[in-house]
Amino acid sequence: MRATVSLIALIAAVPAKADTFFAQAPVAEAIIYPDGATLTLRAELDLPAGEHVVMVPYPEADGMGSLPRIAVSEGVVVGALGFRRDVVSDARDLYTDAQEEAAAQIDRAEEALEAKMDEIEVARVDLAALQAKADYLVAITPPAEATAEEILAIADLVATQTAETRAALLVAKAALRPLEEELSDLKGDLAAAQAALTRLSPPTTENDMLTVEVVVAEAGPVALEMTEQSWAAGWRVDYDMNLDREAGEITMDRKLIVTQDDRRAWTDVALTLSTARPNDRIAPSEVYPDMADIFDPDERRPIPMAPRAEMEMADEDMAVAGIVAEPAPMKTAGLQIDGLAVSYVYPDPVTIAPGEAAELALDTLTIPADVTIEAAPRWDETAFLMAEFTNETGEPILPGEASLMRDGHFVGRMAIPMIPAGGDEELAFGPMEAIRLDTILKRNAEGDAGIINRSSTRVQEITFTVENLSDEPQEVRALFPLTFSEKEDLEVEIVALPAPDETDVDDRRGVSAWDLTLAPGETREVEIKITLDWPEGQVLSWNP
Repeated sequence: MRATVSLIALIAAVPAKADTFFAQAPVAEAIIYPDGATLTLRAELDLPAGEHVVMVPYPEADGMGSLPRIAVSEGVVVGALGFRRDVVSDARDLYTDAQEEAAAQIDRAEEALEAKMDEIEVARVDLAALQAKADYLVAITPPAEATAEEILAIADLVATQTAETRAALLVAKAALRPLEEELSDLKGDLAAAQAALTRLSPPTTENDMLTVEVVVAEAGPVALEMTEQSWAAGWRVDYDMNLDREAGEITMDRKLIVTQDDRRAWTDVALTLSTARPNDRIAPSEVYPDMADIFDPDERRPIPMAPRAEMEMADEDMAVAGIVAEPAPMKTAGLQIDGLAVSYVYPDPVTIAPGEAAELALDTLTIPADVTIEAAPRWDETAFLMAEFTNETGEPILPGEASLMRDGHFVGRMAIPMIPAGGDEELAFGPMEAIRLDTILKRNAEGDAGIINRSSTRVQEITFTVENLSDEPQEVRALFPLTFSEKEDLEVEIVALPAPDETDVDDRRGVSAWDLTLAPGETREVEIKITLDWPEGQVLSWNP
């Protein structure tokens, strides 16, 4: 059965005779949205028959709008849910298998470190003894009554012993150095083991606990599943797109970047990535009345409010007067699943620590593409390679960032828009340096027309060139904006040689296209003459 409990139930009393059991509930499954997640936490433990209280570490539950929904295994009934702060328990009793293994690795690293420190301490004691012996030998002096022969004998003995001691000191110091290096490595191993445990977000000695009353019919293993919403997770798409010009196709490697900052480590979690956005609005905006009014212009009137603000103020005024305003009926939009809502079930369990991201390979798509070279000589110095294609994959290509490659060579990164199934798109794949562009403003004449100044005239001559510096023929589509006017008094005459092959490209007024075929080393020119005529006394606003 499932139970949904509001925060009013947090202060539920715990039965005095109920046994208390502790269990950790790590994230087992996650449905990740672009800006949130539905998490399923699972606690598994063995319980005897009877009534019990299960305590599960659950940080900051009192800051949530509601407690999680609870599902239990067959033969178990859930009672009240509650929340307790700072419950003291043995942290290791709550560890998951992964956390226990990480803690055991810390234990092994600490034991190895302590053993090495003991070994180093013994070596340092031996070294100190040899150093003390060397210092003593230096301090030896013969007795005042010693004869010459005795002094020489003492000197020989001191020299021999000093040499042996100094040699032993060098050997001892040499033996100590690798031990100290090993100690440094072991300290690094311990730090790495501690970091590995920290990455798994283990419980501490004091934890905020979710308390779950359960009644177990028969002794045995019991599973509790808790489902909650989290806004501390999300995912996005990243692409590697390669345009193969010879094959005329785009190869698209899709990767999913999953992030989470949920304060809990996700270890071996079953991931489903959904394009749904439950954090978006699910209801329409309230529609308020829009009243018109008239008034004497001699009377002072307040500036009219927007209808919504006016209605809200009216509601407040009625509340002050003791009048209860009935809320208007609100229409809510239910969740709609359409062709753009897609879910991806990742086949392998995934581990992500808080504050980290995981990159998951999704699949590779191959899409036929029409490759063209497009030039904008009015503003650019070189042409660009374009690929136009239709999304024939049967599913939407989701928005994201893409690394673009051309024939295996990286050309840059760009944002990819949403491309619905069956939709057409055109993407740029970098400059064609061998196609050089230039625009020349050859003449700029402005003056009167006739003796009587009834109008003004401006004539602008423009030449743009497209040059093919490659050793192969190239098909180039050159786009250039031809001037137009939407006013009757401003007359525009355009003469273009050669004439454009297409005008008003993509319904952009005046944008014209020339489809040019250039042999290796060839330069093509397009000459444009623009004549503008407008009434005397008016000012022309135009930039060629």
